[in-house]
Amino acid sequence: MRVHYRKRDMDSLLAADRFPVFAERAARRAIAGALAAGRVTPRSLVNEALLSFERAVSSAAPDGVRPTLLFAERDRIVTELGLFLRSRLAARIFAVRRRDLVAIGRSAAPFDAVVRGHRAELYAVALRRLPLGAGRLEAFHRIREAARLWQTHRLRGVLVYDLGSGHVTRLSIARGSRGVAA
Repeated sequence: MRVHYRKRDMDSLLAADRFPVFAERAARRAIAGALAAGRVTPRSLVNEALLSFERAVSSAAPDGVRPTLLFAERDRIVTELGLFLRSRLAARIFAVRRRDLVAIGRSAAPFDAVVRGHRAELYAVALRRLPLGAGRLEAFHRIREAARLWQTHRLRGVLVYDLGSGHVTRLSIARGSRGVAA
């Protein structure tokens, strides 16, 4: 039996494949926005991420998508942001003084934020949904290379927060040699 899909249906299915990318971007933008504003509440953070996600979905699939796929990804965003807000990293990053926030959002690209540590050393913060297995190691390699090339400032390290699992990995950037995962 041959199934015929209309172009409109296929577009919504293809858009659903990009939901994880849209969701990660929305969560990252919401967190960066809360850092820039200097205040965060769980409700405002989640609402901003969901609005951003829904805007991305509606622009990718203007005819709509299957509600079950949409709500599954929305639930995932809420769960991941709740896990982030309960983490030590969130408590520490939202407690950073305004003058120690070197860059946030687009100015910190490809990272989500760059902060000044206790000894005036710079650390980048990267919020990502990391793949499992070898893809995870490749992601760490790309993040470390980006840290080496980041603007004119020397980064001391990168804190990588996995939105999916809630784990934090610190990548040290050794000066003049290869960095190691700590």
